[in-house]
Amino acid sequence: MHRILIDFGWFQLPAYGVMLVAGFLLASSLLKREANRMGRDGQKMVDLAVVTLLIGLLGAKILLILVDLDDYLANPREILGTIRAAGVLYGGIIAGSAGAIWYIKKHQLPVWDSIDIMAPFVALAIAFGRVGCLMAGCCYGQPYHGPFHLIFPENCDAPPGIPLFPTQPLSSLNALLLFGFLWWLLRRRRFEGQVALAFFALYSLSRGMIEFLRGDEIRGIWFGVSTSQIIAACVFVTAAIFYFHRRKAS
Repeated sequence: MHRILIDFGWFQLPAYGVMLVAGFLLASSLLKREANRMGRDGQKMVDLAVVTLLIGLLGAKILLILVDLDDYLANPREILGTIRAAGVLYGGIIAGSAGAIWYIKKHQLPVWDSIDIMAPFVALAIAFGRVGCLMAGCCYGQPYHGPFHLIFPENCDAPPGIPLFPTQPLSSLNALLLFGFLWWLLRRRRFEGQVALAFFALYSLSRGMIEFLRGDEIRGIWFGVSTSQIIAACVFVTAAIFYFHRRKAS
C-alpha cells in the first residue's frame, strides 16, 4: 500500500486523489457516450457529474467533521487535514445528490431520467475510490486471520502489522458489480427513476452489511451501529418507498 505516490517534500501526490481522478475521468467518459447513445446531451451530463463531484467532496468532508466533532473542536487545526482526507462517503452521496438536483432544475433537465443515466457511473467511481482507500489504508477491517487478509505497513491509517479483513477490496468489488448491474438495467428500465432508486437501495443495503466488518472507529458508533449504517437504513427505506410508488404509478 502506498498512501503517497510521489513525495518531493514540498509536493505530495496522494494515492486516493489519483484513484478518485482516474475513476471520475473513466466514469465521465462512459457517461457521455451512454448519454449520447440515449439521445441526451452528453456534455451537459458531464457538467452535471462535475458539479456532483465537487459538492459531493465538500459534503463528505463536512460529515467527517460532524462524526468526530468533539476531536475537531478540541483540535481545530485538524480541520485543515480534511482537505487531504476522503471524508465520509455517505456525506458525499447526499450532498452530491442535492447538488445534482440543483443543476438539473437550473438547466431544466428531466430529473429522474438524468439521475438514472448517472447512477451506474457513480457506482463505477466509488469502485475506484475504494481502491484509493486500500492504498491509503483507511476504511480498514476488523482483525481477521482468514483468507485474503490484509497487513498494512507503518505509513497507513490502518494499524500496522495486524491481519485485517479486506473491507476495501470487498467494497470496491461490490461497487463494480453494482455498476455492471445498473448499466444493464439502464438499457432495460421500465420507468424513469428505476435505476437511480435501485442504486440507492442496493448500495445502502450492501454498504450497511460491509460496515459490520469495518474496524475503524472514526465512523462514529451509536448503540452498536455506525453513522453510515444509520444513514443507510434511512436511504434504503426511502428508496424502496419511492421505487414501488413510481413502479405502481408507471
